Amino acid sequence: MRRLLPVLCVLLSTGCLDIDFDSPHLIQYERIIGLRAEPPEAQFGEDVVFTALVVDETGANLAMEPDVELRWSVCVSLAAIVRGAGLGAGSDLEDDCREGGDDLVRLSAEGLPPDSARLPGAAVVAVIAELMAPGGGGGGLPSIPGLDPGSARSLLTVIAEVGVPLSVRLEVYRQGELIQTGFKRFAIVMREDPTTNPPPPRFAFDGAFVSARGEGDPTRCVPEEGPIVLDAGAEIALDPDDDEEAWLETYPVFNFDGEVQENEESAYYSWFVTAGSMADDITQRPEDDTAWTTPEEPGTYPLWLVVRDGHLGMSWCQVDVEVR
Repeated sequence: MRRLLPVLCVLLSTGCLDIDFDSPHLIQYERIIGLRAEPPEAQFGEDVVFTALVVDETGANLAMEPDVELRWSVCVSLAAIVRGAGLGAGSDLEDDCREGGDDLVRLSAEGLPPDSARLPGAAVVAVIAELMAPGGGGGGLPSIPGLDPGSARSLLTVIAEVGVPLSVRLEVYRQGELIQTGFKRFAIVMREDPTTNPPPPRFAFDGAFVSARGEGDPTRCVPEEGPIVLDAGAEIALDPDDDEEAWLETYPVFNFDGEVQENEESAYYSWFVTAGSMADDITQRPEDDTAWTTPEEPGTYPLWLVVRDGHLGMSWCQVDVEVR
């Protein structure tokens, strides 16, 4: 190692070692930049529909390409629920979420667009119903092999008060070859007030607003007052609508003392483009604006805004911008 350090120093000082890290905002290859669960917190027995935003360097929605296939799966084992509740340490529970396993649910896209799939509520009901059923644990507690009575009691409290976080797995295949993998957390809850996704985005280019909140596609931001036409090489201010307080929600969590406390969501804005440069990849109030330096080459370029609420919710939109 000591012999290597001088060599590395020389390479770095002379520029011979070219380390180039891609900017997170710049789409230069196939990427999953959004995974949304609707609803993000599903009540017991409710279906969940997942939607993916998978794009490439041209701005194409890969889910719509004929040679691209999206495969979705969720592990609904008792072990996954215990781990999701933060109680997995010390238990010897195992799941069968291998390909073809009893605990692995392959989601269906039947009746949905190619970028979406559905998890039937019934797929999770059976596991949670078995979990909630009283067993030999005493005091009405379930008897769960591999989980001590104290953890079982805590698990029932988590399910009743907070919910059970699970994860959906997305695999993107092109011509049968796996090119991208992504995960999205969601929750099954028994509360009467589950949280929701943020509304479709609305933001401004130098004060000129675009919005996905009209009657059209909620993932397409359209100009509110005529087309957005920008000069090449210009620095353009991008500013989200200041309406966060209207849609940010609270949600329960367990603190370190084992007590339920209310957390408040917080809005995060992730910006993506195929060309040009972004001053900040992710913004948050009070400085939730950023600046896009447009490409030097005239053309039409896609820009995406992905909104996250810091909990489980997400929304996004794409706008095509003319650069002259």
